Amino acid sequence: MLKFIKRMFCDSHSHNSKELIKYVSNETGWTFSEAKDAMDRAKEDGFSYKYYVKRKIWARTAAEYEQAKKNIKIVNERNEKEREQYIQAVAKATGWTENKVKSEFRKARKNCGCSYKDYYKFKLYDKAPEVQKGFLTLEISEKLTQKYNKDPDKIKILRRKDLFAAEFSDLFNRKWFINRNLSFEEFLQITEGIDNLICKPVSATQGKGVKKIRCSNDISEQKKVYDKLISDSKKLICEECIVQHPDIAAYNPSSVNTIRVLTITENGICHHVYAGFRMGQGKIVDNFHAGGIIATIDVKTGITCTDAIDLDGRHYASHPISSLRISGFQIPHWDKVLKITEEAALRLAGVELVGWDIAVTETGVSLIEGNSEASYTIIQLPYADAGIGMRSIFEQFLRN
Repeated sequence: MLKFIKRMFCDSHSHNSKELIKYVSNETGWTFSEAKDAMDRAKEDGFSYKYYVKRKIWARTAAEYEQAKKNIKIVNERNEKEREQYIQAVAKATGWTENKVKSEFRKARKNCGCSYKDYYKFKLYDKAPEVQKGFLTLEISEKLTQKYNKDPDKIKILRRKDLFAAEFSDLFNRKWFINRNLSFEEFLQITEGIDNLICKPVSATQGKGVKKIRCSNDISEQKKVYDKLISDSKKLICEECIVQHPDIAAYNPSSVNTIRVLTITENGICHHVYAGFRMGQGKIVDNFHAGGIIATIDVKTGITCTDAIDLDGRHYASHPISSLRISGFQIPHWDKVLKITEEAALRLAGVELVGWDIAVTETGVSLIEGNSEASYTIIQLPYADAGIGMRSIFEQFLRN
């Protein structure tokens, strides 16, 4: 019996590997054998077939490949640590032994393609198999990304804030600069009339490394700010601080509270699939992974239609700081939110599934950034307790 189970696992693993090799072969023009050889060499450096495809390792330059080798060690260690944390969290929530958690998880993974994180966050351990299948999971999300996001060069534009700003400068509606190759005179010209700058590492995610810098009218203070920015070891994008719409700011004035809009472009048509209202909780960022909360927005009307939720699944009918009611709030300038995300989406042929972050001001909207691996967790957490998954809204895009 053990041999039979082992053979089944190996056959399944072999099938998945073949599909990944075929994908790389199709994307690169290599033969199946050439693709397999390249992936096997990368595997010796720590890249699984799955990660090789997910991060399009074949498209990396030699220098980028070496950096990725360093990064993968950190990624693998982090993933292993998180895996153990989620196993223990499920065991605590259910009273199961860790062995039973692993056994039940394997059943769920086969059933719906979930990760350990999915299994815990969406409480799939409490749900019948048919209910589990209704959830958007890691496996399905990766299939969508592989299908719609194929161009490595365009993906790089979304992952690098400096490249993104250059590509979409006309939709930024604010001043910006990079802290490299900039004279003091140019710095003064760009920052004239600006009270505050928001500075972010060009490759950071989840709101990490973001800082707010106050500008001064005093020339000596301006020189100090300039010298500090130019000498920073990290490459930063420095942006004029956005003054958000007062109705948006009222929820949490310490951060720019942004709108996340997920678009999928197919046959030249932009579909607005999902939207959420992100709010900070006293910090300068509203990112979900930095303590922010998010509420679902009805895409057609621009009105929030759920309570907000945080990364741990806690619900908030009202904002914990401002006490403002969350559900039923009309996002200002919703027509402009839809228009700017459609315009941005239609520019990125080859990257057709993007999570856009938009700031709403008193007079309009500003594009903040785009994400080629938009979180599917935030789409479903508001409904997880009720056992409602969001796979159904993606079904039309999963078809070949």
